[in-house]
Amino acid sequence: MKKFIPAEHIELFHLYFLQQLNLKIYKRLYALKGGCNLRFFLKSIRYSQDIDIDIKIIRKDILANHIRKILKSTNTKRFLQANKIEIVKYSEPKQTETTQCWKINLKSSSSAALLNTKIEFSRRGIIEDIKFDTIDPLIASKYQFNPFFINHYTAKSAYKQKIKALIGRSETQARDVFDLFHLISLNVQKPKLSALEIEKAEMCAFSITFEKFKSQVVAYLPHEYHLQYNDPLIWENIICKVVEEISK
Repeated sequence: MKKFIPAEHIELFHLYFLQQLNLKIYKRLYALKGGCNLRFFLKSIRYSQDIDIDIKIIRKDILANHIRKILKSTNTKRFLQANKIEIVKYSEPKQTETTQCWKINLKSSSSAALLNTKIEFSRRGIIEDIKFDTIDPLIASKYQFNPFFINHYTAKSAYKQKIKALIGRSETQARDVFDLFHLISLNVQKPKLSALEIEKAEMCAFSITFEKFKSQVVAYLPHEYHLQYNDPLIWENIICKVVEEISK
């Protein structure tokens, strides 16, 4: 069996969860977004810490029951054990009509410390372009999964969401700038932005230190990319490229 690093064990758990979710909920009722969307469908090299999903129609109690069944399932336990992972505990810190969240602590052979991940569902609407597609076959085969279909946001929608995240978070995140840099490299059409949005995006991007970039992005890249991106000049160039494109 291949030896995985901690980020890969989290990713394997994410894939298994999404595969099981497909068996519980009609696929057209939800859409994958955020880092997992970029990773599984849009060729991002950054591992995602959490799963973020937009969902509609399904009642709060019904969704909660589905998620608990997946997390408590004997099949889940067996699958994870076979891959040297164990759900130590999970909590449900937020269960409202608009947001439902599960925090999961994983024990893994790849790490002495527990691995933390989060699954969050939002009912604020699926209003952007979405696509029904298979996850990246290369990622699926890496973990010995057969590629399966998921509803997810398109690259154009992801661009809009990342701009909103960059300027809207209470604490600016380096991953938003890095993800925008990746989407720009795919030649995704930039959404129309107001002068105020452009100004705020520039300010937020330039406020992020190299130390934050290392802890929030470089730490979540495959090892073969660490040397390449562990460089203040690289981070400076990423910021400048993103700001240049946003300002056009």
